[in-house]
Amino acid sequence: MSRRIVIVGGGFAGVSAAVQLMRRSPAPLAITLIEERERVGPGLAYATHDPDHRLNGPTWVHSVDPLDGEHFTRWCVARGVFESDPKALQPSGSAFVRRAVLGAYLEDQVRAHAHWAPTGSTLHTVQARVVGAVQRGGELVALTDHGQQIAGDLLLLATGNAVPRLQAPLSAALAAHPGVIENPLDTARLLNIPRAARVLIIGSGLTALDVICTLQRQGHTGGAVVVSRRGLRPRPQPPLPPGASLPLPTPGGRDNLDRVLGPAPDFLLQAEPTLRAWVKALRAQARHAQGNWYPGFDALRDTVWQLWPRLPQAQQRRFLKRLRTWYDVHRFRSPPQTEAIVNRAIANGRVQHRAARLRGVRADGQALVAQLQSPRDAAAREERFDVLVNCTGLDVAARTANNPLLQSLRVQGWLQSDALGVGYAVDAQCRLLGSDGQARARVRLVGPPTLGTFGDPGGAMYIAAQIHRIVPDVLATLGIAGGNAPQADDAVLSAA
Repeated sequence: MSRRIVIVGGGFAGVSAAVQLMRRSPAPLAITLIEERERVGPGLAYATHDPDHRLNGPTWVHSVDPLDGEHFTRWCVARGVFESDPKALQPSGSAFVRRAVLGAYLEDQVRAHAHWAPTGSTLHTVQARVVGAVQRGGELVALTDHGQQIAGDLLLLATGNAVPRLQAPLSAALAAHPGVIENPLDTARLLNIPRAARVLIIGSGLTALDVICTLQRQGHTGGAVVVSRRGLRPRPQPPLPPGASLPLPTPGGRDNLDRVLGPAPDFLLQAEPTLRAWVKALRAQARHAQGNWYPGFDALRDTVWQLWPRLPQAQQRRFLKRLRTWYDVHRFRSPPQTEAIVNRAIANGRVQHRAARLRGVRADGQALVAQLQSPRDAAAREERFDVLVNCTGLDVAARTANNPLLQSLRVQGWLQSDALGVGYAVDAQCRLLGSDGQARARVRLVGPPTLGTFGDPGGAMYIAAQIHRIVPDVLATLGIAGGNAPQADDAVLSAA
């Protein structure tokens, strides 16, 4: 009899979990994947169809199964992605494709794994919103807004990120203003911004760069001001090594996975577990590399899930307050195509990045009046804009407030915030830690909501690696010995 797994969330994390479990289980699984959106796979991040919204990492870091790092690249080749989008290919040999392409790839993986022949495992999808979960005897039952009760032997939560909401100091009521775009992933609204509108973009991360790209393609002339506390923007991709023979070799097989699962770098392990010592060690690595900070930083990034728990909690809090912005701009780098568009817009004077605190925004008829305070100003100054685009990033409070399933689990004591208040408490195997401090082996949480425990669980490669790490324990919890199922041959994998 097949063991039953219920996965809540049909974005990258949910699809990757389903695929990896099916491929590695030696016994048949019956997986039900529940997603409230019509499309299963794209989730929140990859549903955009804007041609200038691209993945910020190459294809070889976006495989749904980290044991086969070339899987997504092969899929792109087989479907003619690079012929239809020649700008995706870079001289380095890496390809930065449109985000919609990854969404289509994930949809295709759901279809390809509806029935997994090597073991007879099945993947069934349900379009519904999960509003609660209860335990009935030996079963975990997901309750949907359609009145369904979907039972399983294990519940895996892959709820991802919440839909963006306005955050303090902005009033939630401001979202009703016609000039306010609360969700920057709403591409249709971005396309309707008048060309002559003066635009205020709050936040300067990758989403803000996507908004700039959309505006520039539309011929926007009204100017855009990008505001963040420090005025920083994502760093570009690593430069090509001087005199390198192109294209460069790209990782294949499980190279990425081995790098993430491998030991943390000695230069950090040997340093005192404090932010000051780690920053000093990173700077020393950059000096040894003639100013090239990428290799040392990437070694930190790839193993941060191992290093983060070594930091005392006070140091973790200090990182979130003082250094997270600096980490993020080095960690989440802009795609080359995006970098070129944004640089042209800045050079033409159409976009301005500014370091300032947003003290508030009020409506004045159709206009929006923002109170902005630069580091040199004693008080905030008012500026008028026609459109405000919210690109402020993650909001954990909104995730709970707008997700009835998470609310239900919190009320039952199954779910609690982590010690830092930036996600939810889990143990090393992603088991939920309830208010009683006990780990619930048959309820797992993966992806961005585990930020407080692992430090940096964002990005496709790191989510896939996180899932890979827990698969053996998940299967053991279901009474399935071993975690390496017979694999289909390469022809089947290429078609999948």
